[in-house]
Amino acid sequence: MRKIEDIRRDINAIDHEILKLFLKRMKCAEEVSDYKMVNGGQVLVPSRESELLDTMLKDIPDELKLEYSSLLRTTTRVSRKHQYFRMLEAEPERLKLDLQPRCNPKMVYYGGLPASYQEMACAELFPNAQRRPMESWEDVFRAVENGEADAGVVPVENSTAGTVNEIYDLLQQYGLYISHSHVKVIRHCIAACKGTSLDSITDVYSHPQALRQCQQYIKSHGYAAWDESNTAVAANKIAQCGDPTKAAICSEAAARLYGLDILDTHVNDGDYNQTRFIAVQRALSAQPEDTRVSLVLTLPHVVGSLYGSLAVFADYGLNMTEIHSRPLRDMPWNYCFYIDFDGNLLDQDTRALIYQLTQECAYVRVLGSYPVSQEEGTRCI
Repeated sequence: MRKIEDIRRDINAIDHEILKLFLKRMKCAEEVSDYKMVNGGQVLVPSRESELLDTMLKDIPDELKLEYSSLLRTTTRVSRKHQYFRMLEAEPERLKLDLQPRCNPKMVYYGGLPASYQEMACAELFPNAQRRPMESWEDVFRAVENGEADAGVVPVENSTAGTVNEIYDLLQQYGLYISHSHVKVIRHCIAACKGTSLDSITDVYSHPQALRQCQQYIKSHGYAAWDESNTAVAANKIAQCGDPTKAAICSEAAARLYGLDILDTHVNDGDYNQTRFIAVQRALSAQPEDTRVSLVLTLPHVVGSLYGSLAVFADYGLNMTEIHSRPLRDMPWNYCFYIDFDGNLLDQDTRALIYQLTQECAYVRVLGSYPVSQEEGTRCI
């Protein structure tokens, strides 16, 4: 058996030879991109890549076919990446993004009632704007779409209860864009009519997400949980009904506003319960201070399509911060993928990534480029 030092020396020598060949291959890729800019043609030609794989795998031992196939797929993918980047750098008009100036909202809508977490996030994002509550999230989107509101603030994700899928569906349905993101600490309390004791409570009311964030507390006390459209709506309902057996799970601010007694605090199950809110506006915009980009895409039904699309982010050195899927309404068992990543639509790497995805995916829509702010006491995202 050879010494490990000798084996590593040979590996280093082989890697240097691979480097020389890689540089030669990238030079050829540059020539291909130059040719296609002059003569037209797609960077990705699936039949050409399939032919290459079939040819190159003929003389590979069966036990190494998958490994070599993976190496070839990676090589062709980074070759395409290099071509897309050069082509977009030479011809920026290839990526059509209608970027508009980002407005400073004067009228902002949110879901629920005053003292809801959404209103608090709204005030933290836009302290100088006039705020107006709406009955539902769809009402918020509809008001922004028709110009009644300059922006809307809605929740998209909670660190305990997960993604608010309805918001992503509404982003697609109404064609709005994300302009800001804000992470807020969520501290729920149990609040009831004045003079009520904790022992008398049998039923609690709140938004389904808030109930999920407190499910261990609710279970341990044997409460029956009932859905309401919003935490502040729940507080207002309890104040109106006057029933000493019912309580709301809400913010302390909502309890005080609607005249309730706070019976217990910090009732959420997680010590770091946080919700990410977004502001939605009518136009796609980008500013130098933006640090996050969101998009949605669908993929062709071929082996490795999801892996290949996700690997592209790493090829550009861009960090994905979230990915989740949603079913396509008119295509059972088909899905779109929502992806957030660290980037800025003004950066060339981000633009080249998006350009490549638009050329290789069945559908791509940029949902926004925006800054991410965090309330003091939140964990970094």
